[in-house]
Amino acid sequence: MTRTATLQEVVFPDPAERTPTLLIVEDEVLIRISLSDYLQECGFKVLEAGNADEAVEIIQHGTVTIDLVFSDVVMPGSMDGFGLAKWIRANRAGLPIILTSGDAAKADIANELCEREPFMAKPYDLEQLVKRIRTLIDLANKKSP
Repeated sequence: MTRTATLQEVVFPDPAERTPTLLIVEDEVLIRISLSDYLQECGFKVLEAGNADEAVEIIQHGTVTIDLVFSDVVMPGSMDGFGLAKWIRANRAGLPIILTSGDAAKADIANELCEREPFMAKPYDLEQLVKRIRTLIDLANKKSP
């Protein structure tokens, strides 16, 4: 006969000890896969979306807590990375997002429109990206109760 544990007997993991989960939003499949593989090797859990619409679906209906979104700016769908950043700010305040683009003009616009949102120009240095991700997750965790 199986006995069900009481709430007092259940040990919940410390959120600080949980493996951070990232959502990578990139329409270029090879870039998304290689970035996902690298970030997993760095110790992150990684979810993937091919566009902002898929990302919103994952954020709204996923069962995993997402700690940071890393999104390309230019992609197909009903919104680009700027639109995704605005949606996240309006619907998931406090969820860090990093935007990226290979278009220098987009970098200038991102810095103007998303001053609170970090931006990384492509090609980005993967070690710098990991440092930025860890810093933003640590800052977000300090703000959380």
